[in-house]
Amino acid sequence: MKSGKLWMLLLACLLLGAVVGCDEADDDDDSAGDDDTTPERLEGQEPGDCSDGADNDMDGLFDCDDDGCVGSPDCAGDDDDDGGEDDSGGDDDDS
Repeated sequence: MKSGKLWMLLLACLLLGAVVGCDEADDDDDSAGDDDTTPERLEGQEPGDCSDGADNDMDGLFDCDDDGCVGSPDCAGDDDDDGGEDDSGGDDDDS
């Protein structure tokens, strides 16, 4: 009878430990493995970000089209014109 009570006590302690140990902190973004202490990744933050052909900050904009690469040496003088002369109007046309 005494050993039965000890087994019940042991089982209760194990179950209590499992319940308390399985409690996860509630993240606001519900992403697995993502903690809120990790800084947000920005395009142009690392060398080569503005010329690697990747969307490093996953905002849908790549390299020189991303706001994070404004002023980057990789994007200097790129106004998307197909023509010879660079127009100074900033309107990306050759007229």
